Amino acid sequence: MALSRLAELHGVATSYSPSPDRTVPAAESAVVAALAALGVDASSPEAIRAALEKAEAGQAARLLPPTVVLRSAAPSADPRTAPELAALPPGTGSA
Repeated sequence: MALSRLAELHGVATSYSPSPDRTVPAAESAVVAALAALGVDASSPEAIRAALEKAEAGQAARLLPPTVVLRSAAPSADPRTAPELAALPPGTGSA
């Protein structure tokens, strides 16, 4: 349980779906190795506990959740990517 929570906090999957109706749990050693690649020691129950406390404290100290911001020089006039502009005449696509 603690390893799963630690993995979740670091964005490491603990299972995968090779098909829509089947979910396979990831091997514990694979999860530990993935966390190690991220610089998180999960090699023992004590290390997992310590890393989990540190990660949860970091989460609690955040003012905002992780956010990705994307800026574009101009709005897209491609109706596949900007459906709200699809009805506008060509050359009038401004947001």
